[in-house]
Amino acid sequence: MSGPDEPAAAPRSEASQSEAPRSEPVDLTNCDREPIHIPGSGQPHGALLAVRADGDLTVVQVSANIGEALGHEPAATAGQPLHDVLGRAAAKTVRDVVRTAFDLREASPVDLALGDGDDLRRYDALLHRVGGQIIIELQAARSARPLSYSGTYASGTYARTRQSVLRLNSSRALTDLYDVVVEEVRRLTGFDRVMVYRFDAEWNGEVVAEAKLDRLNSFHGLHYPATDIPAQARALYERPWLRLIPDVDHRAVPLVPAVNAVTGGTLDLGDAWLRSVSPIHLECLKNMGVTASMSISLLRDGRLWGLIACRHYSGPHEPGYEICAAAEFLAFRLSGDEGVAWFRPETVRAVD
Repeated sequence: MSGPDEPAAAPRSEASQSEAPRSEPVDLTNCDREPIHIPGSGQPHGALLAVRADGDLTVVQVSANIGEALGHEPAATAGQPLHDVLGRAAAKTVRDVVRTAFDLREASPVDLALGDGDDLRRYDALLHRVGGQIIIELQAARSARPLSYSGTYASGTYARTRQSVLRLNSSRALTDLYDVVVEEVRRLTGFDRVMVYRFDAEWNGEVVAEAKLDRLNSFHGLHYPATDIPAQARALYERPWLRLIPDVDHRAVPLVPAVNAVTGGTLDLGDAWLRSVSPIHLECLKNMGVTASMSISLLRDGRLWGLIACRHYSGPHEPGYEICAAAEFLAFRLSGDEGVAWFRPETVRAVD
């Protein structure tokens, strides 16, 4: 296959997201062993804090860009209680959620107001647990907060999502369902191309639906071998549902300090919204002419059967969190409907 767009039909380059010893330089000959869940860095469209799950939520690590959001020197935050970094009101909000929420992911985003007066800024805080730590990811809120029926209705997100669900409910065949999903996800998110990529029992993939700009070549019906997305990468797709890369030209933001004091090693960011991206993967996307990317996992009973792959070719592209959440909800609906009709545990090989 050739051409700057053609390989973008399916997430071929995501095959670079696998595990390798960190001391070994990563290239195209060993990218299937790249340790993508412990990159030691994040993407720059948000800021990250790792805190102990103790009474003070003591800071262990932060992303090096924390100063842009909070005004603190990154190295000075380690060992500090969260209220000294976020402020007492915001820290109390986080502490209350950590104390009461059964699932921190389901409780996210947490609406945080940081600063005061003319410097008041609102953030979506995405929380999850890893070992004995809480990961707090801060992303600037783009519309009214907290998220609510009235807020999402006023921004148009509720109305658009409701229309999408009504279209899904009216589908009478799997092919119709696929077509509706790609059309609605593209309408919600604004990506130039959106595809449903479905695996067979041997993990070979096929593009079974596509919505795109008219000027782009079509990839509907193309097939890809199982080696394009190896087992370790597929396993990571079964953790967070959604993966966003707003700008393939971004510079990764390291964590400070580099060694996590709780683990004695590198922090596991496999579930993190801001987890940085394999350099090989970014190189592949650039070679395809892709400037921004998003993937949403399609799962049934916690097991991967496909992906919604979104590609942009005309510069950075970052849908707001509420838009991403709406697209993720459509993927959840497709996962259930398609899973009931197609997924059979005995026909799908377990991920190694």
